[in-house]
Parts: sequence; structure tokens; C-alpha cells
Amino acid sequence: MEEMAASLEKVSKRYRLGARSLRELIPNPFDWLPLRRRDGNGRRPKHIWALDDVSFSIRRGESLGIIGPNGAGKSTILKLLAGVTFPTKGEVQVSGRVCPLIEVGAGFHPDLTGRENIFLNGTILGLSRNEIQRKFDAIVEFSGLSEFIDTPVKRYSSGMYLRLGFAISTQVEPDLLLVDEVLA
Repeated sequence: MEEMAASLEKVSKRYRLGARSLRELIPNPFDWLPLRRRDGNGRRPKHIWALDDVSFSIRRGESLGIIGPNGAGKSTILKLLAGVTFPTKGEVQVSGRVCPLIEVGAGFHPDLTGRENIFLNGTILGLSRNEIQRKFDAIVEFSGLSEFIDTPVKRYSSGMYLRLGFAISTQVEPDLLLVDEVLA
């Protein structure tokens, strides 16, 4: 049997809606109006289930696409696999190096240069400083940003930002590459 790269077993994820604030402590004289969605007891729901009892596995070497409408939980699954968030119920298992491309420039600091962000992002993705130094030229060449590598990334266009992030991820050689709408 081939080795598993990742699996979700009966995973559910609940998110809390809104934040407790002073507004919740002040009675609303219009609460009796049926203008807002409420639960069976007439109260506004305080949470939402983004995932409910999801199970699947990915073997090494396999590709998997997750499709569905907005709000279906696609990004939540990727964040669970990346370890950004944890399940409310169930178990998530990942083996090996994970490279999440979940948001453009996630892990980049806007005031740092492209060069500095290569080292920062590479470290976040699990590369050692020596590995980053060995792969630095390939990252810069693949990104096509050699002319701008010593410019703070806050001055980069969104395309430049994306190219740098993607170039770094290609050099990580992950066991599991997670991509969410960054290429859309």
C-alpha cells in the first residue's frame, strides 16, 4: 500500500460568528422583528459549521482538486491540512513537508525586500538558511524579479508578489503542496 500524504477522518470545523462586543450587551428594541436569521429559540446563531464529518485521504504522488460554491469549506480544508487551524472534531494527519499557497504573500513582510522575504518565507516553509542560500538564485531566476529583488515587496504589483511566492514554493520540494485561489 502506498504511503499517505494526508488524511481527514470525520473532521468537522465550527467557526464562531462575530465577536462579543458592547453592542451585544445593549438590548435591541427591534429584536422582536423577524428581520434577522435566528435559530429555533429566536436567537441569532453564534457559530457556523464550515465542515461536517468530512473524510478523505491523499496518497503520495496523487493530485486532488476540491470544488464547490463559496462557503462550502474548501479553504477551511486547506487551512486544516496546513496546520493554520485545527478541527473542532475529528482527526487531520499530514506526513512530510507541507507548502501552503493559501494567500498571495502569506508569510511576506511588506517592509522587507524580496531578498529578505525569500529567507523569511523559506524559513516559514521549513527550509534551513543553508537550503535557502543554495536555492536563492533559482528562486530569483524563476520569479523573474532579479531587477527588483532588493526592493521592499510593498512596492511590488500583485503579480510580482505572486511570482515570488510561487517561485519560493517550487524550491521547497514539498510532500504536500496546497494551492487555494492564488492562481485564480
